[in-house]
Amino acid sequence: MNAKTAPDQRLPSNVFMSVAASATVLGGVGFACGFFGPMVFSPDANQGPMLGLFITGPVGTLLGVALGIILRALDLREAIASGALFAAAATIAIVTLYFSMPAPRYYADVVEGEVVDCAPPGSLREQTFEYWEQRIAKVTWAAPRARWKEDFDRMAAADPGVVLEVHVRRGRKLYENRKPWDRASFAAQPWTGSDAPTRYFARFAGGSCTGYPIGQHATYLARGESDKLWPPEVLSNFLGLQVIEPLPARFRDLVAM
Repeated sequence: MNAKTAPDQRLPSNVFMSVAASATVLGGVGFACGFFGPMVFSPDANQGPMLGLFITGPVGTLLGVALGIILRALDLREAIASGALFAAAATIAIVTLYFSMPAPRYYADVVEGEVVDCAPPGSLREQTFEYWEQRIAKVTWAAPRARWKEDFDRMAAADPGVVLEVHVRRGRKLYENRKPWDRASFAAQPWTGSDAPTRYFARFAGGSCTGYPIGQHATYLARGESDKLWPPEVLSNFLGLQVIEPLPARFRDLVAM
């Protein structure tokens, strides 16, 4: 009686060990790649390690359980089962590391149009003051920097430029690729039509409107500038404008596509 039932008593233990081993391997691979992959490839990602904690670790564990049950049910030889487990672990690692790579990051706008007006930054003084006063009134949890109004003249003197109104005919966005194999290359979204005047801050031809002839048609690169203060102390940000410049030569072939 005991001799006949001995194999049935050992079977649950073997199934459990096979499933536990498979779940541990795949769960561990999913967790490790999902936790450390974003830290290595996307260190600026806010929620990088969460990929391993809440997604690839648990999913890898569940896949390991399923794979362990399947392998045990098929009763494969140990070498074949080990190969299948290795292949599954490698697949999880590759997929997880791929999704740990940083996505393309917005870089700038490319706009094609003509200059229809030019004015000094001071022409937007009162309008900009009113805008920031409204913003400050709404943001009660953060104090504005001291003497931000009085600082306008200093900002304008330190950063000579003009406010251009450009009649944009069409535009497209540039993105910077950041994966290891395409890092420092760029991709452009398709052109989209437009027929509206847009204001930009320009300094590429000096701080006088004489350098920006009305009616000049060109393709420009428009970008925002970084600033950590509030309200900003960078003039373009204070005015709420992107900085425009003629399209650099390195982007011309890409934009022409």
